[in-house]
Amino acid sequence: MAITRRDFLKYTAVTGAALYLGIFDLDPIKAYAADPPIWLTEALSVGPYCSGGCGIIVGKGTLPGYTVNDYVTYVQGNPDSIINAGRICSKCGSSAQISTIIDPVTRERVPNPARITQPLYRAAGASDWTPITWDAAISGIAAKVAATRAATWEMTDGVTVNRTRGIATLGGSSLNNEAAYLIVKLNRALGVVYLETQARN
Repeated sequence: MAITRRDFLKYTAVTGAALYLGIFDLDPIKAYAADPPIWLTEALSVGPYCSGGCGIIVGKGTLPGYTVNDYVTYVQGNPDSIINAGRICSKCGSSAQISTIIDPVTRERVPNPARITQPLYRAAGASDWTPITWDAAISGIAAKVAATRAATWEMTDGVTVNRTRGIATLGGSSLNNEAAYLIVKLNRALGVVYLETQARN
């Protein structure tokens, strides 16, 4: 439906008058916004979705019917952050859903059943994933990197190159300058030449 400029001004005037005269009851919204967040402990963190570095406050609390009190139940912007001054995007605002979700039936916050809490390993040719420890995962990755580097190492190519073209590295957009710097230094030390980052900084 096309709205003319005159119609837009009419709708704006009517809505503004209704808000001013109190026809629309905003008290429940005001009360909800004024309620203190329900959490037991809080921690300062950084938004996990981009390299902007926005400060967030992550609150952990008790979920009804659960004995573990280590679930993120609330996330809000950190007003003391010089980057975002308390404002956060909708993705960061909903990052409590990384560990918990709202049950569609009971409308209560419950642990996210799709959340992966430990490394998973799938052997070549296997169809199922097997949970393993972090030590096993890190050791396995390091062993594969070392083996690939040794098998594809090039000393010379007309000149001294000291490189491997058997490994490639791609960084994500959540990397800040410091993380990207460390990843580049590590990969250059390993002799990696196929190195790129998606960072938007």
